[in-house]
Amino acid sequence: MDDGTLNSTHSTNLGSSGRPLPDNLLAEILSYLPAKTFFRILSVCKTFRQLSSDSHFLLSQSYHNNVISGFFPHDSAFSGAFCLVDPYAGVPRSSLEFLFRKCKIVGSAGGLVFVLHKTDGALFVYNPVRGTRCQLPSPPGKYCKWGGIAVRFLNDGDGVTKGYRLVYLSRHSVRSKLHRCQVYDSSARVWTMDKELDFGWLELHLEHPVICDDVVFWASSNSFSNEIDQCVVAFDVRKERTQIIPLPKEAAVARSDTIGIGMWEGKSLCLMHYETCTWVIGLWLLRKTNDGPPGWVRAHEVSLGQLGFRKPRNVSCVVLREVAMTTSLVFTVDSEAYSYDINDGELKKLGWLGCSSPLIPYSNTLRPCGEEEELFVDKRREVE
Repeated sequence: MDDGTLNSTHSTNLGSSGRPLPDNLLAEILSYLPAKTFFRILSVCKTFRQLSSDSHFLLSQSYHNNVISGFFPHDSAFSGAFCLVDPYAGVPRSSLEFLFRKCKIVGSAGGLVFVLHKTDGALFVYNPVRGTRCQLPSPPGKYCKWGGIAVRFLNDGDGVTKGYRLVYLSRHSVRSKLHRCQVYDSSARVWTMDKELDFGWLELHLEHPVICDDVVFWASSNSFSNEIDQCVVAFDVRKERTQIIPLPKEAAVARSDTIGIGMWEGKSLCLMHYETCTWVIGLWLLRKTNDGPPGWVRAHEVSLGQLGFRKPRNVSCVVLREVAMTTSLVFTVDSEAYSYDINDGELKKLGWLGCSSPLIPYSNTLRPCGEEEELFVDKRREVE
């Protein structure tokens, strides 16, 4: 891949006055397009084809498109539908078939999909829309092949994030209180931490972590012991310190309820609680207080009954999605996915999933997998 920037001597005649746009301005405009849309115009001219291999453009596009555009089902035995939220985004069918057939998805961030190969457990990072992949060094020692991955991209100062820090959390065994936390630095290509964490008998949502600076959060909706309350677990990677955050007492979360977490406006931890007995999804924000620990504040509620659902439903997953000034909830009802716009109250049916598996968010970006990436499918084939 070319590590330089686009040659500014070539221009494309796209200006309204008939004058050619400078290449740097054209690249800036195109960097706001989702990956699917960009590939559709790739054959227009030589300048566009140059951009497809320009590292700075790829990273800039990933920065501008780092929003949830779709979801992968988190089910190792399921080869079902990719749930699309943004109609202008998409992933080639060949990439989806390869991932569902050969891999178990353990995490996704910034357009990269982190997987374990089903045959040998090798850890890879894929960009399914570009058809590229890169194998990561195996974590040290014996590592559990069934866990979850959280990723924080590192800003190099100009808004473009090239390197990342990966947190791989896995449980020792189904009946173990210990989790293994391993941290990978993509710039150095080394694992920098291998630590055991005791979260008790909590059953964490490893497939859907939330990251804020150096802290990773996981929700725990149930436990092996009926005596352990549900909560949110936080781990500060830099300080190597864990924290248990109790859920709001007012929420009265029952074991049959469903909870999820997300970031509200990029700065506040948000708890989403579906109460089975009332069919209501409540949103709680974790706010700082002047004289004590942070506390939960109820911000919104969404009634499935008022949205038109007429009988008790199995809501197995709730995810928060923010795009520009719009905040929406994506949730599964039985085997179907829906999106609800909190701002205008619009409900959309996204599609049938075929299972009630949790959802792993995906962003439609052109982000490179790494310096040693290789093609695994033809990136110029059809995009769904």
